[in-house]
Amino acid sequence: MKKIRIILTLLLFVILLAHAGCMNSETVGRGGIAGIVTDSYGNPLSGVRISAPEASTMSDIYGKWLLESLPAQTTELKASREKYQTQTRQVEVISGETAGNVIFALVSDGDIFDVQVSSITSTSASVIFYTRQKARGFVKYGRSALLEETTFSDTEAIFTHQYSLTGLVPASTYRLKCVATDASGRTIESALVTFNTPYTLRPEAPTGLLLSKVSNSNIVKIDWNSDTAADFAGFKIYRAESAQGPFNLTGSVNQNSYSDNSVTPGVKYYYRVTRVAGSGEESSPSAVATFLLPGVMTQNAVWRAQDSPYHLTGDLTVIPGASLVIDKGVTVTVAPKNQWESVTDGDLIKLRVQGTLMIQGTADQPVVITSGSGAPAAGDWQGIIFDVASDLGASLVKGLQLSFAEYGLDGLSGLPQITASSFISCRTAGIKCTSARSDVLLEKLFIDSCTTGMLIRDNNVDVTITENKVLRSIYGIVCRDNKYARVERNQISFSGVSGLDVGNTGITSVVRYNTVGWGSTGTGLICRGRDEVRRNTLHANIGIEIRDTAQATIRSNLLLVDKSRNGIGVLYTGTVPYNFATASNTVTIQNNAVWNVTALASKYKNSDGTVLAASADLSFSQASGPALEGGDPFAEFPKLSYSYMPSSGSPLKGMGYDFETVGAENVPD
Repeated sequence: MKKIRIILTLLLFVILLAHAGCMNSETVGRGGIAGIVTDSYGNPLSGVRISAPEASTMSDIYGKWLLESLPAQTTELKASREKYQTQTRQVEVISGETAGNVIFALVSDGDIFDVQVSSITSTSASVIFYTRQKARGFVKYGRSALLEETTFSDTEAIFTHQYSLTGLVPASTYRLKCVATDASGRTIESALVTFNTPYTLRPEAPTGLLLSKVSNSNIVKIDWNSDTAADFAGFKIYRAESAQGPFNLTGSVNQNSYSDNSVTPGVKYYYRVTRVAGSGEESSPSAVATFLLPGVMTQNAVWRAQDSPYHLTGDLTVIPGASLVIDKGVTVTVAPKNQWESVTDGDLIKLRVQGTLMIQGTADQPVVITSGSGAPAAGDWQGIIFDVASDLGASLVKGLQLSFAEYGLDGLSGLPQITASSFISCRTAGIKCTSARSDVLLEKLFIDSCTTGMLIRDNNVDVTITENKVLRSIYGIVCRDNKYARVERNQISFSGVSGLDVGNTGITSVVRYNTVGWGSTGTGLICRGRDEVRRNTLHANIGIEIRDTAQATIRSNLLLVDKSRNGIGVLYTGTVPYNFATASNTVTIQNNAVWNVTALASKYKNSDGTVLAASADLSFSQASGPALEGGDPFAEFPKLSYSYMPSSGSPLKGMGYDFETVGAENVPD
């Protein structure tokens, strides 16, 4: 029993000690916090509730406050008062101590003021607010209370704060708060602001695209019509180099005009424009507008049939080292004058080749280059000029149909190979070539309604003009003062002053097998130089006119001259009548046939009206004449289809010089 009492006494003593320890631990584990509250200008602020999770108090008239018996730990204090921004702070409570000098400086709600939301579209808005002190600001915003989006923060402390909200959702309600941090590190917030984004419809496409060139530059300017009213976010400009695309974005603007400076002369560009709504949704594209940029080509270009037609509105120059290839089936229209620059050598547009030009037409799909005028006329544009630096060896003109130029082709120092092409209604000449650097070949070409069909002069090379057809010209083919010329098997009809005008310096130059036919009212052939004029059929008022500079040989030609019009077969026009014995420039006239005139002086006439010396004149009966398949060549109405082929048994056969047939056509067996 005694032992039990001792054990109970010990247990009671232990319990009392433990209780005393616990009481001592609780006293040691508590502390306090004291401080002061001011406004943002440092004035004491009373009536502010200072609260911790375990306790709260109010500041007095001096702004002072005290919290006691708080656990020894880091605790969050909150200072709040109506019309002031709530502040929180983390403070460490130390056991057995009261932490002092904890200061709250509450900011009035009015320190952020005049919050404005403007320029609201379906996907964007602008926000501006002001602070009474310099601060770094930003905006929190979103469609929920979380305000999950933020703008950038100001890079420096300022009074006026502006921001753009982008990527918004159409037809939605947005909430935002403006936030700023002042130089003391205090953060202030505005009251919650709400706004609504509007619903948007897909915008209408722009219309009336107009393309032009900025003068004296390589810039294409695009103008269009479109509405820029509500819910407008801009225009997008797309460009391609083919009608099939692809169209790539080349620029964005907020006005109805755009200048594209990333373009190259000689390239045809395709443009279309869309209008962009605030939602970012684009209209359907505008109608496509095209522009071939004139200027100086520094890069190679290819014009293709699928992108035809090409409309040239200014001079285009292919510089040395560059090339322009025009594929079969391409049509090029040329404006009546240069629309963009004032030029010293006239306003007529020209295609100037200093590098390489390859025209690759075919009979079925020719390359057509013509006037773009609504009422085209000869001389509407300058033509194609092969400059002195052009690469003639690499250039080619094939299957070209050119019309209404001043000169169709103008070779300043020669021409490239030209085949299967036509030149129509050229004011000065269908083809001109002077000072050629290499031999000239003009073959199987068709020229119609040009003042001069071909003007080939002053070339110190060999010139070949063969199997060409020239219609309705004042001067058909002019081939003069060339080193050597071979003019053969050409057909000229409806010439005015002359069908052929020849006078070349080489003694072996030949003019033969040519026909100057129906409607040629002037002279069939003018002879000025040392050419051999042989086996031509010349149907004109004067068959052959010999100038006093000629040293020619004239043999086996058929001259058809109308006695009713006082026609002359061969006429010498020197100032002094021709005398073979005394002439310094001798002319040989042998085995020619002149029909329809009968008097010898009408067949061969000297400048003084006497008979010009000629030998072996071929005589016909007046009725049957040379017996041509076409019948009477002096019928009232000329026909292009008239045949100058002699009939079988014609007296022309074997009666020419060295027993050859007289005239351009052989007599059939």
